[in-house]
Amino acid sequence: MTKESRIMLPLLGIWLAGWIYLSWAAIQDDALIHLRYADNLFLHHFITYDGLHSDYGASSLLYVAILAVLRGVTSSPNLPRAVSSVAHGILFVGLAYGFTFRLPRQAKLARLAGLVLLVLTGMPSAVRWLDDGMETGIAVSLVSLLAWLIHGQFVRSDATFSPGRYLAMAVLSFLAVMLRPELVLVCGIGTLILALSHSGRTPVWRPLLRDSPLPLGGGLALCVIFATMHVLLPDTAVAKSHGLAHWFNPIYDTAITLSSAFSFGLGMLGFWLLTLLLVMLQSGRPTPATALANAFFPMVLVLASLRGQEIQGVRYFAWTLFFPAVWNILELARLPQESVATNHGGGASALLLGAFLLLLAVATPFECVEMHHVLTHRAETMRRFESQRLELLRARRGVASDIGYIGYFTAAKICDLAGLVNGRAAARLTSAERNVSCMRTSPEFLFGNASQLASLAGVGDLSGWQVCGRYDFTNVRTLDTHFLAVRPDLANEVCRATGARPEPLGALLRQGSR
Repeated sequence: MTKESRIMLPLLGIWLAGWIYLSWAAIQDDALIHLRYADNLFLHHFITYDGLHSDYGASSLLYVAILAVLRGVTSSPNLPRAVSSVAHGILFVGLAYGFTFRLPRQAKLARLAGLVLLVLTGMPSAVRWLDDGMETGIAVSLVSLLAWLIHGQFVRSDATFSPGRYLAMAVLSFLAVMLRPELVLVCGIGTLILALSHSGRTPVWRPLLRDSPLPLGGGLALCVIFATMHVLLPDTAVAKSHGLAHWFNPIYDTAITLSSAFSFGLGMLGFWLLTLLLVMLQSGRPTPATALANAFFPMVLVLASLRGQEIQGVRYFAWTLFFPAVWNILELARLPQESVATNHGGGASALLLGAFLLLLAVATPFECVEMHHVLTHRAETMRRFESQRLELLRARRGVASDIGYIGYFTAAKICDLAGLVNGRAAARLTSAERNVSCMRTSPEFLFGNASQLASLAGVGDLSGWQVCGRYDFTNVRTLDTHFLAVRPDLANEVCRATGARPEPLGALLRQGSR
């Protein structure tokens, strides 16, 4: 370990721990959807949101299973946050260990690039997305480890698997696809990369049949998912897909998403491209393996555009940036260091990384202010839901959008306006059709923002309904206020539970229409 590493790594670790502590318990709304699935899996032993009907509204079956196992230890609603923070810590420590002890000491450019990646992993926006109670940190950790193992296998002279490495990669690929079905792309691209390692020695098809831990693990995971849920894609993917006619929306959403995520969005995108540029500068042009390893982000963006898929967070792209970043750093480390020092100026390449760090340092104060605002407000929203007696709505029927908080803390029968948890048929409906379908369930309470409640008022009679709570869902660019509206006969009881004074829903909607 160099002197710089002995100083920088503890400081980065303290910085990261401080932000994790500061933002406790800032939990993403979707995390509580997974927690409710986990509670029901723990109690009823199958994947269900309402405890009665099987549905595939959880985007990660493995994460639901992990939470369900831990439900035997604690019933705290902060459990997803704790799991995601542990995953973030493992990612940080794993990368720190790899870049400090596994890279050659003379590979100074690769070590500097590794340090930059560690800085990005410890930034406030990384805490915003890796510690939000979702499975993003686990996915990034698995993908980073697979990138390391695939690269190590690719550069081995004999290109054959030891039994231990074969088993490890098969298990990791199985877990990755069980965590997120789209990570089967890692298995496919990884298999092609490994096949290239046999180029010129054996036919390409032979290692695909003989040395195939990635498709073995990924394929087995897809079989388990299909056997369990009878489909491969979750209902969430179906509900958020609008077809090729909306191909431009994912591109626009991605641009907004990356810019809103600061260093974990635009920063990671820029760092990936910078590492690719450094590899090209030092080696002339990327090898076919490096080209494949750097194809994930454009590949996912193209697939999202073909499906017209809604992009609601940088977590959908985080793994596509970490895999090539880790790969490119490892490529820099294996280049002959004499050529790195002379080819296109090793100092110039280091200067580019230094300039990136400087730019990151300049932007950090602004990011800290924005992320402090988002994280502290989200933690306050979580504490507010915890302090209210919303369980009195447990036996009631509700219609809601952004169902994580309200669905978990009420445990009510929810008709989801987004179509995530009510089965495949509901997922295929349009927004207007879901409004009509949900209002036909004769709801006793509603939860949504003003425009959503106005849409429901257009297809159902909400005269006399009262608002018993306002909840701010804070984002970087917007403040999305949600309202809890209840049927007139429930208003006094529910408003006492929330500590709010009843407010006529009609007056709120008229005010919002002005």
